[in-house]
Amino acid sequence: NYEPSQFRRKPDPENRFYTYGFGSTFGRHFNNYLKIYDVEVWRIDGYCEDKYYEKELDNIRFRIFKSFHFSKLGYFSWKYIKELKKQKNKRDTVFFVVHTHNWQTYQAAFFLKGSKIVTTHHGDWSPFFLYETSKGLRKLKALLGKIAEKITFKNIRYFLICDINQVKYIKQANPGMQYEIFSTGLDINRFKTISRAEARKDLKLEPGKKYILYVGKLYKYKQIDKLIEIWLEIKKTFPETELLLAGNEERGKWGEEYYDLASKSGAKIIGRVLNVDLYKYYCAADVYVLLSLRKDYFGGTGIAPLESLACNTPVVSNSLKNYLGNNTAEIGEMPENEEEYREAILKVLREPDKYINMRESVDKFYSLEAVSERIGRVFKMILEK
Repeated sequence: NYEPSQFRRKPDPENRFYTYGFGSTFGRHFNNYLKIYDVEVWRIDGYCEDKYYEKELDNIRFRIFKSFHFSKLGYFSWKYIKELKKQKNKRDTVFFVVHTHNWQTYQAAFFLKGSKIVTTHHGDWSPFFLYETSKGLRKLKALLGKIAEKITFKNIRYFLICDINQVKYIKQANPGMQYEIFSTGLDINRFKTISRAEARKDLKLEPGKKYILYVGKLYKYKQIDKLIEIWLEIKKTFPETELLLAGNEERGKWGEEYYDLASKSGAKIIGRVLNVDLYKYYCAADVYVLLSLRKDYFGGTGIAPLESLACNTPVVSNSLKNYLGNNTAEIGEMPENEEEYREAILKVLREPDKYINMRESVDKFYSLEAVSERIGRVFKMILEK
């Protein structure tokens, strides 16, 4: 529970206290699509009021363990560890840990040696990467992380990784690792498809212009400054091209360091958009763009590009190298540098009819059912060994 202001510290009528976070998301996917398994979701929580909570919701047993926070190292709960060790004795249990480079993961892998452990990577940085790129105390912490991973990662049976660039770092801790590229998936039914003309009418956008869309924070990790530079260059060729920036927080909030730059550039800053309205922006845009050229980008394909494809809007992003399908050429462009990004965006604007089967592709490879089925095959494999 890293942002207590946004989440409950004790049970509430809506059960958000029990059900927020990746653990609950995966638990519900497994409960819905992998019916042969009984599912429990455990969480250690540094902010909850009592020492322990438990509740069954929709046939899932939720268990919350109050924990202590050791500075920047992470959280620890002795009760959680004791319960893990009890569960270790059950041979048919798969321990699905929702993070990889994390002190909670190291604890679980250490105390569950010999168990069937699967971890997932969602974009967090490896200590091996941080050791190469950091100085001072951060480098020291990364060294401790390297030692922890060399000790514990050999106990992990399978790694589900969102970004191919992460593999080489995990291999430094576990050279014989078994892994595959994966995604948490997308509930495609949340994203309607309407005509571009209808979407632009609803959003009061001009029907004759070209629109480049980005959804997310206006911060350095997504290279918003470079996106703005590329857009301004494109305007020299297509003066009627506009840049839409949606999903950001207010000026001055964390992660909005390029808000002023975006405002001065003339880009249209939308701000936060309700999930029920987000599809309109994807449908209205000519192209969705995500810059992912930084060495510290390990975010995989990304959720927003999948949402765009689900709305039949092509994507320009280097992150498509992580796309699970073999049809990236028909759904978007995968540039390798800033100049190629500019050319790729121009290509999409000039040849929009080239891009096909976008929604169908996302449904095939990223639907919640498809993702759960892939993970189910991993569970079956490690249980049979």
